[in-house]
Amino acid sequence: MLSWRDLYVIIKHSPHASAFRRAVRGEAADYGTTEYLLVAMLNGIRTLSYQMDGRKKKPDLEFFYPPGVADPKKIARADVMSIEEMNQHLGWA
Repeated sequence: MLSWRDLYVIIKHSPHASAFRRAVRGEAADYGTTEYLLVAMLNGIRTLSYQMDGRKKKPDLEFFYPPGVADPKKIARADVMSIEEMNQHLGWA
């Protein structure tokens, strides 16, 4: 019979591509430290080549984002609420 500690150790040390990790992390389970470092190197090389390009009008620089990392351009932005609106919303006014 497995103890809770045994179960924790089995899950903690399961391979990155295991069914449990894929169920919890989705597509990001396929990415380990090596893959994230490769993505960082790829983005660094793209940035360097973009900066060294001699053209005056350059296309926008696009980065590669691995699964589980949000594209900053696609993150939803909320409208700013004034202090008076916040007090009204909380019922403090």
